Amino acid sequence: MACQLCVTPGVYANNLSTNNLPNLGTVAASTLTIEKEKLIGEVIRKQLRATSPIISDPLLDEYINTLGKKLVSKADDVRYPFDFYLIKNPQINAFATFGGVVAIHTQTLLEAETESELVSVLSHEIAHVTQRHIARSIEEQQRNAPLTIASLLGAILIAMADPSAGAAAITTAQASSQQMALNYTRQNEKEADRIGLRTLIEAGYDPRGARDFFVRLAEQSRYSSKLPAMLYSHPLPDSRVSDIRARIDGLTPVFLPVSSDFQLAKIRTAVLYTHRPEYHVDFYTNQLKNAKPRQKPYYQYGLALALMKNEDYLAANKVIDELLEQESSNLFYLDLKTDVIIGLKQFKVIYKILEDKLKLMPNNQVLVLNYANALLQGNQANKAVDILKDFIILHPQHYLAWQIMADAYKALGNRSQYHQAQAELYAMVLAYPKAIDELHTAFNHIDRQSEIDKKRISARIKQLRNEQENLKRL
Repeated sequence: MACQLCVTPGVYANNLSTNNLPNLGTVAASTLTIEKEKLIGEVIRKQLRATSPIISDPLLDEYINTLGKKLVSKADDVRYPFDFYLIKNPQINAFATFGGVVAIHTQTLLEAETESELVSVLSHEIAHVTQRHIARSIEEQQRNAPLTIASLLGAILIAMADPSAGAAAITTAQASSQQMALNYTRQNEKEADRIGLRTLIEAGYDPRGARDFFVRLAEQSRYSSKLPAMLYSHPLPDSRVSDIRARIDGLTPVFLPVSSDFQLAKIRTAVLYTHRPEYHVDFYTNQLKNAKPRQKPYYQYGLALALMKNEDYLAANKVIDELLEQESSNLFYLDLKTDVIIGLKQFKVIYKILEDKLKLMPNNQVLVLNYANALLQGNQANKAVDILKDFIILHPQHYLAWQIMADAYKALGNRSQYHQAQAELYAMVLAYPKAIDELHTAFNHIDRQSEIDKKRISARIKQLRNEQENLKRL
């Protein structure tokens, strides 16, 4: 599912007074427990939605989380569930923080030449979390100067966009010249290299991916006066490069087939989130002229995506149909087919396709969200609501699902339910006052006889107020 619903770069970031992080108190070494890390992680998840250009693309979200959670299943010392985010940013970087929050920039995905290279970045970040490097750094720093969690979170969020600025923000927050949390120590980095490599191998990936990606970054920096963003937050001195090479050179390489999902995810990222669509139309048209048989489907997918973005739906439909003849259940192809058919307004065609696939893959987020969006665009908002209700029960914090739900209620003219959905969206970006205002508005639009609905909304208002108060007690 592409178009207007796919990217939510901090939808409410421009009008939120809550972008300033709540006062979460001063961290003491003895109070930064695992439970508190989990709670801080939840705050960071919500703050990221409000302030960072997270790509809310069901396909890319599913791809990056499938990779990440496969690695987490092989990692040691996992204390909480992990979530992986892709952030639209032209700098090569990745970041991990409290409570299993791991984010990578789109340019990192585009820079990786193999799936093992991408996995090496994720496994390295997972190791930073499982080894509690930020918490340990805070506890060390606490001996020298006080540090508030709010200041730290603010610095983390700045660093997601600009690591050098993030380092400066931490310096300011600490009122000292030491870069504490984001610029990990050499010992932290070596530990993350070692543990991340072990996790990567346990998950069945090629250890050369770790060497090739990080060493290539180091070599690129030798010919530039400006370091890649990742090397600001993950220092890579010559000693660490040598250590990485020594570890990998003694290991048996793993020869893996080319990952189709990796190639398609890279192409999707490039076409939808970089350059103009007409650039990609020309690029993939030229690539197809001399394409080898194994390359042709990838170039066709890139061309079809670019044509769809350029609103040339008839041409895109012809290309995507060729691909579906080869792989009728490929989610990348089905997602694009949905967008193309919506563009052509041939809704019955896509309903039949998605309904058949949902029988085979019920609750698959790509299929469910595409189906709900197609129903909404085809003036079947009631059915879209029914589909999304079941999905949200399983995924109560799914931002894109709530967006489509809000749009569906708006289309139906159901003002009470629309404002309740809007309240959930605001709550997911820590905008509690706005969320509570939306619920009060929803309450005013309830039928006088609906006592159950009134009690439910009143209970939700109380719950949100409690969540707001709990932030102050962290």
